[in-house]
Amino acid sequence: MILPEISVVTPSFNQAPFLEETIQSVLSQGYPDLEYIVMDGGSTDGSTEIIRKYADRLADWKSARDGGQADAIRTGFARATGEILSWLNSDDTIAPGTLRVVGEFFAVHPAVDLVYGDLNLVDAEGKRLYTARPLLRLGILVYENAFIPQQAMFWRRSLYERVGGLDPLLCFAMDFDLVVRFLLAGARVRKLPGILANYRWHPAAKSSTLRDVMEKEICELVRRHLPAAAHEPAWRKFLKKVYYRGLRYGHEPRSLASALMSRRKT
Repeated sequence: MILPEISVVTPSFNQAPFLEETIQSVLSQGYPDLEYIVMDGGSTDGSTEIIRKYADRLADWKSARDGGQADAIRTGFARATGEILSWLNSDDTIAPGTLRVVGEFFAVHPAVDLVYGDLNLVDAEGKRLYTARPLLRLGILVYENAFIPQQAMFWRRSLYERVGGLDPLLCFAMDFDLVVRFLLAGARVRKLPGILANYRWHPAAKSSTLRDVMEKEICELVRRHLPAAAHEPAWRKFLKKVYYRGLRYGHEPRSLASALMSRRKT
């Protein structure tokens, strides 16, 4: 079996307490055709020294001021050559064996554009809080749960280029924006079984500290891409939220337990 080249980009800025674990989780995969790129925004906390330790195993890296997270990821993808793309933030990790599972699936399913899986939410020390069991469907994302399993998501370069890549001007919801555009472009999506990644939830994380700003950005993106949905009356949005929540729980009953745990843990 000929496995596709997988390019993983890690954007980083002052995440030294977590960065080495992130890098090791990628390099320890043992995947035969891995291209790993680290894009650091000019950290001053020792991150550069950590990256240099692994420089001979990285396809590319830099540490310089950039235009923010989305800009760093977009630049990394522009430097990448792999057929399959993904990004992993500098405080998250890929689960052991994930790249092999992903590469083999893409190799035998050439019609599939994007794959994703479940992921564990962990605390600053790496202790599991709960397992997120997402379902990437447009109605669910727009009306019921905008959560994107970015850490556990891989897609073909051809799909990424078809939609124009990441929007470098976004600060928080660049993953939501990208997935919505993927789905609107007709992406063929499959969910893989099992835990593919770990999403670290800690006080310094952007998604923890700036949730209100992120939710505002998501609302603006819905108005941009799906103006009809954005302007529906509140009662219709509520009914659709109930419908899509039932659809998600019906498709994956374990997601109900995850939702309850998330309210206690985060």
